[in-house]
Amino acid sequence: MDDVSGLDKIKIEGINVLGHHGVDEAERQVGQRLIIDLELYLDLKDAIAGDDLRKTVNYEAVCTLVEKIAGDEEFLLLESLAADIAAKVLEKFCPVEIVVRVKKVNLPIATGVASVAVEIKRFRED
Repeated sequence: MDDVSGLDKIKIEGINVLGHHGVDEAERQVGQRLIIDLELYLDLKDAIAGDDLRKTVNYEAVCTLVEKIAGDEEFLLLESLAADIAAKVLEKFCPVEIVVRVKKVNLPIATGVASVAVEIKRFRED
């Protein structure tokens, strides 16, 4: 499914987590700040019509899950972290599509780069 037209979008931006991810062992030991953004695509018509939280996604629950994954688990690659977040959010909250952006700031590399980010898109498999 590549067409999300007709679906609504919930954006969660700036989930700030101290994570222990990276190829360099020092990165994993010390940890570093990650900023995670999500876009969840789903049909919100029923939630809107009934003003019913049970028919949408609870943002707080999503953030709690993302903070737990990024803060408690350890990955070498941001790509793997982003994919794990996407898979677990899709499984627990059932959006049709999810976009996950993971940004690593304050890089421990000798360049003038302010940040690096990975963005992945995944679809629910029915």
